[in-house]
Amino acid sequence: MDKFYPPETREDVTPASAPLQPTRDGYRLTVISAVYNVARYLPEFIASLEAQTFDHGRVQVVAVDDGSTDESADLLRAWARDTRYAVTVLSKENGGQSSARNLGLDAASGDWVTFADPDDMLDPEYFTQIEAFLAKNPEAAMAATNLLDFHELTGETRNTHPLRHRFTGGDRLVDLDRHPNFFHMSGGTSVFPLRALQDLGLRFDLRVAPTFEDAHFIQRFLLASPDRKIAYLESARYLYRRRADGSSTLQTSRRDPRKYTDVLEYGLLDLLQRAKAQAGPVPRWLQNAIIYDLTWHFRAEESANTSAGKISADTAAQFHRLVAEIRSHLDPSVIDSFTVVRRSPTQREALLHGYSAEPWHSEEIFLDRLDQDRQLVRLRYRFAGTPPTETLRLRGLPVEPVHAKTRAHTYFREPLLTERILWVSAAGSIEVDLNGVRMPLTFTEPAPQKPYSVRPSQIRQQSEPEHAVPELSAKRIPAVELPKVSAEDRRILRFSSLRPVRRLFANAWVLMDRDENANDSAEHLFRYLRKHRRDINAWFVLKKDTPDWHRLKKEGFKRLVPHGSLLWKALCLNARHIVSSHADVYVHDPFRLGSGHKPTWKFTFLQHGVIKDDLSRWLNAKPITNFVTTTPAEFASIAGNGSPYVFTTRETHLTGLPRHDRLARLARKASAKAEKRSIVVMPTWRQDLAGLQLQAGGWAREINPAFFESEFHHEWSGVLRSPRLAALAREHGLEVVFVPHPNLKPYVPLMELPAHVTVKTYDQDDVQEILSRAAVVVTDYSSVAFDAAFIRRPIAYFQFDKAAVFGGAHITKPGYFSYERDGFGPVATGFDELMDNVAAALDPAGTAGTALEEYRERMERTFTLPQDGACARVTAMVERSTVPLSVRKAHGNPTAAPEAPPITYELFNAPLT
Repeated sequence: MDKFYPPETREDVTPASAPLQPTRDGYRLTVISAVYNVARYLPEFIASLEAQTFDHGRVQVVAVDDGSTDESADLLRAWARDTRYAVTVLSKENGGQSSARNLGLDAASGDWVTFADPDDMLDPEYFTQIEAFLAKNPEAAMAATNLLDFHELTGETRNTHPLRHRFTGGDRLVDLDRHPNFFHMSGGTSVFPLRALQDLGLRFDLRVAPTFEDAHFIQRFLLASPDRKIAYLESARYLYRRRADGSSTLQTSRRDPRKYTDVLEYGLLDLLQRAKAQAGPVPRWLQNAIIYDLTWHFRAEESANTSAGKISADTAAQFHRLVAEIRSHLDPSVIDSFTVVRRSPTQREALLHGYSAEPWHSEEIFLDRLDQDRQLVRLRYRFAGTPPTETLRLRGLPVEPVHAKTRAHTYFREPLLTERILWVSAAGSIEVDLNGVRMPLTFTEPAPQKPYSVRPSQIRQQSEPEHAVPELSAKRIPAVELPKVSAEDRRILRFSSLRPVRRLFANAWVLMDRDENANDSAEHLFRYLRKHRRDINAWFVLKKDTPDWHRLKKEGFKRLVPHGSLLWKALCLNARHIVSSHADVYVHDPFRLGSGHKPTWKFTFLQHGVIKDDLSRWLNAKPITNFVTTTPAEFASIAGNGSPYVFTTRETHLTGLPRHDRLARLARKASAKAEKRSIVVMPTWRQDLAGLQLQAGGWAREINPAFFESEFHHEWSGVLRSPRLAALAREHGLEVVFVPHPNLKPYVPLMELPAHVTVKTYDQDDVQEILSRAAVVVTDYSSVAFDAAFIRRPIAYFQFDKAAVFGGAHITKPGYFSYERDGFGPVATGFDELMDNVAAALDPAGTAGTALEEYRERMERTFTLPQDGACARVTAMVERSTVPLSVRKAHGNPTAAPEAPPITYELFNAPLT
């Protein structure tokens, strides 16, 4: 009987030294596949096996049905009856992939064993290439095959895996101890000698889940192997399915708290402790594998849809405790020099210094942006732990920065690094001391890692030949290639430089909302400028022949420029400002000329609405000169000390949204005339309900049949069809108006709404008019609640799926706003509770009047600016951005930054301690 060592043990067994012999069954390879609810993928997997050119009689397949509830088991049994393969189908209660693979190992009898997943596919030569190489290289400890990404949505196969560098040299045998960047992590693309696994008693550790179980198994095997030569087989191609619906374990794992606790403790830390127990330094290849896995955690935290909002404070605390312990086993030079996947400098520094008790700060001060108009330059550096003592000198004299803040680099609720951002006068020589030491200043961003080794190619490229002959060397220097200027670019530049064009567009303000629609803050500001500030050379940009283009033309506006036209490019090239409610690239950096022409305009971000979530990952890279905010809390969340944004009090201004000027007028008019009012229902969208893209890279999507079975459809349809809602509307003489999110609009005709519900849409109706006549606004997580609160309209939140939304179903990154603490109305999680809240809002003099007063007070505290005058305040802000600073301001009259409000984790409100 084979020896079996339970996963809890940490004792390793030396594998048998005797050469492997063929088993009595004569199988050269066993394929173990853990199967769970993959009936829709099994036919393609089976077809790829049947297409193998290798002798099917020499392959054993062990398919383990892990308690599937679909037709997976039936498909496997039917295949087993018809195929030439020796197929064994085992069934068990659901216990996870690791338990299924362990059961499969008990039934395996081939010389080699692999763990192909049943939703993937194998190239027809897969088994043949494996056998050919291993037969010639019997000294290989294991084999790793070439994983290619198969994108189900498009049907494309791409060589995009982050570890693809290991296969660029063709089929080869690599000594892992000599080439530590060649670590392997995938069980599906691994081939192991079965005898070695049996002698080790090696099994998948059930505690390592939902990910990393493969990597844990592989590294344990390699730690126990006396020789770590791995066969990397470029020719054996494994097609890994990237599911279109995002339902794979890898794609959904970030919502599982075990990924941040069990995986680290029983996976990463366990491996390091095993290596330490072998009485030697932790192998570099193992450290690289650990850093590789941790890097994806830190990278995910820097994405727009962070994981931190999906885990509890306790889970976050466990994560950091475990990472700190893992970090203690890692060599700083290995962390510093890790180049296997791209990391930002902050990801590297967080792991290097964020878990150390020793304070640290950057070795250089980085100068990266110049405001020529105001003669200010931006300086940045980072630190961990105690802030360094900072001394700034201008022309040899101590000065204070004109604008300054500290930016938090937060990972899983913990600020591991702090960035200091200073705007300093550029009118003289600048010096900076940290802790009394003069710091070097650089205009080059520090490299994301330091080189601890160099390759021959790098030496040849960077080093000067010792005996180079100057005359001959000069001949080998290629001529400097000037940027090419196309005929079209020359035409644009010539036209833009014509005197009439320059005179027409001199110092122009280019205003636009989106390229295909208007009626947002840019349009409202444009109207203000044409009525009150004709001294400003304002133009509005919009695609020709769109509904908003015709609307504005009909109203008599002449200063409309077609987006994408030659005239539009000439306008931008002569413009002083681009002003928009949106910050997409096509707005702030709309085109590039081959001549290398760089934009000279300043970009003002008017905003589409009040920011309540953390949008720093998206906005930090934008070249924003002026950043509009509406509430003190929003302003502090962006410009304040401790916020995740790079923007300071230089860029950020509390002015209010220009479109709110009109909204306030409409609301006063509606109240004065007592116009017919309505119950307005405006839910936002759920990203996980989106159908498949009609084309790659496009926004249009198919209707998702699963939508009509979703909780979202059931609950909101229940609201709109509710007899009680209809009765409340009749009782108070109101209509029910449904305004679907643009992504929800295609489903509306199929929702079978009652006749008393009026559907109005963003593209065909005036949403401001709708809100101004609202008696109550029913929404869930939409920022439209801020618009309603601005005009003091009652709000009722319906958050039946709160746990799912804040657990990852909606693309958000937690910000400062809490619906319970800061929201403008009661939050209901059930239908009856929502109807009670709507009834109370419609009867403010009733028993709920005291509670409603609290929400009215919140609205007053939130919106502190006058309801009118946002357009005038924004105009003054834009004008100030081109006025040089006074000498007094430039030499030490700093603008104080507020303290940023703390991040609110709506699902898990307990703070991290």
